[in-house]
Amino acid sequence: MNVERLRALLNRRVFLQRALSLPFLALLAERVGFTEEPKPGIVEPTADEAKAAIEAMFATNASNVTPERLAACATIQRSVDRLRAAEFASYFSAGEQAAREFEEERAVLRFLNASFDKAIKEIRETQVQEGTVVFWHIYNMGYVVKTPTQTFAIDVKHRRADELVPLIDFLLITHKHGDHYVQPFCEAVADAGKPVVMNFLDDEWTTPAEGRDYVFGDCSVKARLVDHNATLLKFVTTYEIDCGPKSGNVVVFHVGDACSMNQIKADEQVDVFIPHLAVGLDVPKAVNETLKPKTTLLSHILELGHLIDQWRWSYEHGYNVVKKCANDSVILPMWGEKITYSR
Repeated sequence: MNVERLRALLNRRVFLQRALSLPFLALLAERVGFTEEPKPGIVEPTADEAKAAIEAMFATNASNVTPERLAACATIQRSVDRLRAAEFASYFSAGEQAAREFEEERAVLRFLNASFDKAIKEIRETQVQEGTVVFWHIYNMGYVVKTPTQTFAIDVKHRRADELVPLIDFLLITHKHGDHYVQPFCEAVADAGKPVVMNFLDDEWTTPAEGRDYVFGDCSVKARLVDHNATLLKFVTTYEIDCGPKSGNVVVFHVGDACSMNQIKADEQVDVFIPHLAVGLDVPKAVNETLKPKTTLLSHILELGHLIDQWRWSYEHGYNVVKKCANDSVILPMWGEKITYSR
């Protein structure tokens, strides 16, 4: 990969991406006198409440939603409902000392950072057995996937994403909205000589409008372009990933912000399906009638870059989608959660 070309192509889009991003709009709105207000009557959790909630999140799992887990979600949600998008944007770009200060003030930011600590430690230490694939949910629609032979990332958005560079073999990005990738992370992966697959750059790994197939080590990837909504056509890349013979050929289907049931198609039986739970896709229909995946990881809740009450879907909303699916294989992972799938 021509790293300088990648950097230049990304930089050409930086102004437009920032201008269209909700965090940027939130900051701009504050400059002209608009103030995004936290939900009324919501109180930020105390330090002790935050600590207990984070511990409960890490002690429970998505396949067994206990009262303790629901209580922890409710505590974190209180912090989510007080965090302005502009504050999150400031946190994301802050230096280490300033970031720690933000985390002391906001339980949800403390959870976001602690979840990354947990995930990266486990990614380094986990030895994946044959016939198995392990997932870590990073944030939003971000996942790190580890097979017996390789590790890759999809749609990772985190202020500490660069720490993943030595741990992954390639990076997949579904589309150019700022809640699905971090430019410095993309550049760092490319600098390390590793593939970065996008649909919006003209380089050796670009996915064209007609789609493309890739092979990275034991992993084969089918990339197909689909619509995000009625105006952003062929904007999102879905990835159907065969994780290789050592994994038992587990098939992962990450569809990013795909909105149309008519467009999300997989050539093979899907083992692990990763959809956006609120972009218009009929997830219950995909789960129960069309794709019939073995496991579904509902994603894209608590997107803190979105304004409060504007596309920042809550834990409650996520669990309501789980209930609508009426399928025991559908789970709502939390940040930092480790999910082990065996065929």
